Amino acid sequence: MPEAPDDTADPALLARRQAFGRRLKDLRARARLSQAQLAESAGMNRVFYVGVEGGRRNVSLDKVFALADALEVDVGEIFHDLNSLITDPQPGNR
Repeated sequence: MPEAPDDTADPALLARRQAFGRRLKDLRARARLSQAQLAESAGMNRVFYVGVEGGRRNVSLDKVFALADALEVDVGEIFHDLNSLITDPQPGNR
């Protein structure tokens, strides 16, 4: 059976995940929650959540809504102007 491709090897996907993680970290800090508190409140494993916030793990849409609920924000707040946080992994390609 062939191995699944490692999509974190794609610099553009990794940059998006890192931007998403930075947004979560900012919202979590504003809510004055630890990573463990947010993970538990969103029904996630803490280690998995740390990976999401660090941009190393992908998260399902259901978990995005659970995170928004735990942060007590509209889900749109998580994505608001997210493109401004994305750093181009290959400058000059935009």
